[in-house]
Amino acid sequence: MPLIYDDRICVYANELIALNEKRHVGSPEGFIPEGTFQSMKRRGQIVLLQRASKNREAIIDFDTMRKDIRQKYIEINGDPRALLAEERRQSVLEEAITFSAAATGFFERYRYEGGRCLPPEKIAEYAANVRVIEGVLALKRQHEEGSVGRGGRVKLWERLSEQVNGLLEVRDPKGNRLYPHTLPGKPATLKRKVCQYEAARKSGQEEAWLTLIHKGYGNRRASAVADEDMEAVLHKLTSLHNNLNSVQVMEEYNKVAEAMGMRKIKSSATIDRYKKKAALTTTSGRRGEKTFAGAYLKQVHRKSPDQAMTYWTLDGWTVELLYRKTVRRQEGGKECRNTTYTNRKTAVIVLDTCCNYPVGYAIGDHESPALIRQAVRNAVNHTIRLFGQRYRPLQIQSDNYQKKVMAPFFEAVARHYTPAAVGNAKSKVIERYFGYLNTEYCQKQANWSGFGIASRTELQPNLEILNEMRQYVPDEETVTGQIRLIIGKEREKKAAAYLEAWSRTSPDRKLPMDDTDYLLAMGETTGRTNRITGNGLNMEIGGRRLTYDSFDLSLREHYDEEWIVRYDPDDMGQVLVSNAVRKGMKDAGKEIGNLRYLLRQDRKIPMALADQDEDDFAYRKKVSDFNKSLRDRNAEKERATDERIHSIRQRIPGTVAGGLLDRYLLTDSRGRHKDNRSREREEAREAEFEELREEAGAAPAPAPRPQDDGEDYELDVRAFIDNDF
Repeated sequence: MPLIYDDRICVYANELIALNEKRHVGSPEGFIPEGTFQSMKRRGQIVLLQRASKNREAIIDFDTMRKDIRQKYIEINGDPRALLAEERRQSVLEEAITFSAAATGFFERYRYEGGRCLPPEKIAEYAANVRVIEGVLALKRQHEEGSVGRGGRVKLWERLSEQVNGLLEVRDPKGNRLYPHTLPGKPATLKRKVCQYEAARKSGQEEAWLTLIHKGYGNRRASAVADEDMEAVLHKLTSLHNNLNSVQVMEEYNKVAEAMGMRKIKSSATIDRYKKKAALTTTSGRRGEKTFAGAYLKQVHRKSPDQAMTYWTLDGWTVELLYRKTVRRQEGGKECRNTTYTNRKTAVIVLDTCCNYPVGYAIGDHESPALIRQAVRNAVNHTIRLFGQRYRPLQIQSDNYQKKVMAPFFEAVARHYTPAAVGNAKSKVIERYFGYLNTEYCQKQANWSGFGIASRTELQPNLEILNEMRQYVPDEETVTGQIRLIIGKEREKKAAAYLEAWSRTSPDRKLPMDDTDYLLAMGETTGRTNRITGNGLNMEIGGRRLTYDSFDLSLREHYDEEWIVRYDPDDMGQVLVSNAVRKGMKDAGKEIGNLRYLLRQDRKIPMALADQDEDDFAYRKKVSDFNKSLRDRNAEKERATDERIHSIRQRIPGTVAGGLLDRYLLTDSRGRHKDNRSREREEAREAEFEELREEAGAAPAPAPRPQDDGEDYELDVRAFIDNDF
């Protein structure tokens, strides 16, 4: 039961607290557990005006209670203001008015123009209007039922209008209006409003409530039906790719409105307001899909990894440092020179987003697939200096530049390759890193070129001074050194934090990369196939003739193959060869890849013994041992072959006739021929086919081969040097 305490509308605490029979607290109509009530009191969500004692109950300030608690109390016990004004009713209309929680909830849930809600004062106003109109309709219904069979004329709407206006004078004990409605005061206008409400109610209660909402809050029912056609025309004009200004849109709209007999727009401010209202649906047409995606589509917010080698991103950066470049050409038989001072280098940066460490880079004239591969090679090789061996990243991201060409390369480098969405610069954190490098390092240099063309003019350098001092703009080599120095400082600044992050990296994210995988993924090719001979693999790159070979015995078995060669331009000490389709065949030169060998550059041994050191003799011994093992392998093959042939002769005597001993008069060392031929035939006739026993030494050992020029002496190097020098 509500009451007035200290000039405030209050309720008893037990009306709120759910009944607790053990503690004799609360009431059956209560809806808040006692513990929750105490928590709300501590948090200030319930203001206690009077504490409970032996002879008095706790009193709560109703207006300071949380909105949902007040709403629940009204649903159960009624509106305290209406209950307090019960004794002060002035008309039968007040008796017919009832509280509608459903109407209040509808106006609270109502949304318009992209999710906007009604202001609190409008919710209270519309809810009061519903209560009064429902009361008016109740009296109207009673009048119609009571007037059946009566004569005379009763001015119903004049009487109802008086009572509706009289409600504005009804106030609660605090002096506030109990029914703050905004219904019309004139009988005819009130009748039209109530009848409109009653007609809409036949389609549903919410339809009736919608008639009370002003058209400024997106209520279509409050607008003319023809406005839907004109709104479509206006929407189309504001979403055209021409991006018409408001005056142009108004002019075109008025032409259509005149043809359709509709009202014209008199001010371009109306178009401005509509553009703001319809920006969500017109931006893609006026500004493009990229602008729409950046402004309105929901973004995925990410955070950087805390473990190194987890996520790499790369992009090309046109460095904001100017250099001069002189071009010479012949014109009219004379040499002409033209020097420009607005040239800039391009650096492809590979960034580990953990600590924003520049793990790799490459500098060139413009971004290209070759420059990107060079930067990634630099990054992978830099891991040797950092961690002691070569590693590859877990994931790598790039833009969509040359995607078809670069995608296989990135997929071979990292376990996961994730290209950035087209046009979504927000997904590339490296763009912000370029801005950091520009302000942290480049802007402090005298040859700084400024920010991008979209930046404000007041942020750019003084172009007049740059033009006057253009003769001091450095050359290309100096700017390249500046860029290398910037990357070196960044690495030095962040190396400790990056190594600490590497110590946190889990083993499953550490992906070692051996030489074969490295060259297979990142090596450059010669653009043609090569052959390998006994002299090794001969290549000529950059005017240098290089020879490569391997100590793998199986390579000698594939000298008839064509080979694709992969190499690292920064380290020509080794190459990777992979077999390809032979020349003259279909798809000649296409890589097969089922044979791969890592070849190392041959060591050149000085001709003079005095010039050879211990490493040279160790290498010669290694070559000698390899050649000996190759000869031993061939000798073993010949021995096995001879044993097999001897076995065949014993099992099948017919194979002896017509052999070399029959066709050629080749004598043995004692000049005998017939005895050897007769002995072989006799051995063939006496062979046992059920069980073949071979005596040790049946096949003659192959004759020793003469040594080559490289094995015709054995030398004690130290003795030679001590004796002769």
